[in-house]
Amino acid sequence: MIVGIGRSPIADFIIKYYNEYVGKALYPYPLFLDDKKLLLQGKKARYVQRLWANKNVTKIALYPDYTYEILNLPKHILYILPIHDLRKDYELYCKLKEKYNIWPGYASDVKYRNYSLEEFLETFKGEKLWYLGVSTKIELKEALMFNFQGMDVTGFLFGKNEDRKNALKLRRMLTDFLKQVSKPQGRQSSILEFFPLNWGV
Repeated sequence: MIVGIGRSPIADFIIKYYNEYVGKALYPYPLFLDDKKLLLQGKKARYVQRLWANKNVTKIALYPDYTYEILNLPKHILYILPIHDLRKDYELYCKLKEKYNIWPGYASDVKYRNYSLEEFLETFKGEKLWYLGVSTKIELKEALMFNFQGMDVTGFLFGKNEDRKNALKLRRMLTDFLKQVSKPQGRQSSILEFFPLNWGV
């Protein structure tokens, strides 16, 4: 299991205090690039510019949503294709696989997809899977239970805003999270295979 963290105070916190773990199983911004604001506003060109500007740093990035064309992007990056329309995005995924290292991304929010989790798993059976936007304990449990190889998380997963501003509480929450995702779930890799859990909490 690898975990992406978008641009946020949590990403900054991890880079500042636990930089030795970054790039092993945790990919905070800018290693993980996901500008939801630009993508959902349809500002594809600006997002692509940002991607090229960060090409020497970014390791994982979202492929622009609702883009049914093969874009010219840095080839060394792992891309996550958000699956909104199962049929159309599956066809695009098959084409993109010929050019890029790309994983299909399950949209956690039902308003951004026209399929069920079961349909997603059946369609992409045998592929490496990414769970997009884990923000609740239920979604985290789902990602682990169904053996997703990767996911990105939002700040909401780590409690209220005032909790996330408390460094000690944030450390405890991150430690609990790491313990949870490091438990072997079927064929899922453990984060502890990448680095020891030694957060000093």
